[in-house]
Amino acid sequence: MRVLAVADSDAYLKWAAATVSAATAADPAVDGELLVLRTPVAPSTGQMRTATHGARVARPSLVSVGGLRRRVRQGRPDVVLVATTGPTAEVVARHVVAAAGTRDRPALVTGLPGMALPATPLGVTRRRWCDAFLVHSHRERAAYRQAFAAVGATPRIACTRLPFLAPAPLPRDGAPARVVFAAQSLVPTSRAQRIALLEGLARLGEAGYEVVVKLRVADGERQTHNEAYPLNRLWEQEHATTGHRSDVLHFATGPMADWLTPTSALVTVSSTAALESMALGLPTVVVDDFGVSDDLLNAAFVGSGCLAGLAEIPELLASGGPRLDADWAQANYLHHDPSEVPRLLQQLGDRRATGGLPGPTALAPASWPTYARARLRAGVPLALGSRLARRRPVS
Repeated sequence: MRVLAVADSDAYLKWAAATVSAATAADPAVDGELLVLRTPVAPSTGQMRTATHGARVARPSLVSVGGLRRRVRQGRPDVVLVATTGPTAEVVARHVVAAAGTRDRPALVTGLPGMALPATPLGVTRRRWCDAFLVHSHRERAAYRQAFAAVGATPRIACTRLPFLAPAPLPRDGAPARVVFAAQSLVPTSRAQRIALLEGLARLGEAGYEVVVKLRVADGERQTHNEAYPLNRLWEQEHATTGHRSDVLHFATGPMADWLTPTSALVTVSSTAALESMALGLPTVVVDDFGVSDDLLNAAFVGSGCLAGLAEIPELLASGGPRLDADWAQANYLHHDPSEVPRLLQQLGDRRATGGLPGPTALAPASWPTYARARLRAGVPLALGSRLARRRPVS
């Protein structure tokens, strides 16, 4: 069973590496390989190292679209996991099928990293060609089944736990001494809101906590979504005007797992890191000062028991942290149901071996202009592609 995973950014690479690793751990007959498509949002060497930390697969190769086609022709994978942003996913799917041939094509599996709610019409339209779509909660299964049906697609929907969540909580002893803030590129949106967020974190630091702002990327590195106001740079510019010392906040990069220790609590506006923290049994707060909505990517946490304001955090942590709602955990991302992915891969591989895969349908892009830009971004030198990416954010 040959599974080829193709990623295009740090978040998708982390998910692809963990998903393929879980598949190889569950079934030794699965042989996994990772590729990173050469695009303007391709992760750096350091980001690749972080994203594949602890993975059971080799460090990924960086390839062009032409290199991807050659790897498909030579390796003849049974399954291709398309772990990319929407426009690039259409590029990958079309070129995989073109390289393999319609009659001998591999099964096409895709999904989204982290929390994937809401299920948007555009998101499923860009992936309506897939044979199977991976989800990570029962709520996601229902939402994506309905969303795919609305665009006339009926892929297999397979549920699995997020592959990078710990299987059991950490032992804890006493109140946390460190607060880790998991930053995101898109939320909060405005410069003023991000300054207000930093001020709230600074007050936690002045209350005696070690406050670590865990950045997604180091300066100069690319990520899935462009970040208009990186928190570390904003703090350098504005800490003096806020009346706080610059050293009351510490900024760090690298694997989140390095910071989620028994003496830590996690705070975020909407990062998937909240789920990592919850799985470890650590105090976890999802900040609601800036609202709760699909646009802020935190609506999925409604009912979790973990939504709170920045000003409430010291009292919450002193009492052991928010109490996670058990029903919410089971319906969402902290269930312990057996993964459906190993059986899915085996069935798809068997169907391919016997010629049972249907001819790929819906390979026409959702938007030809968007497809053309994505194809251009995957085929130009990285320096030029980076300039193109700055003009148009990836979605």
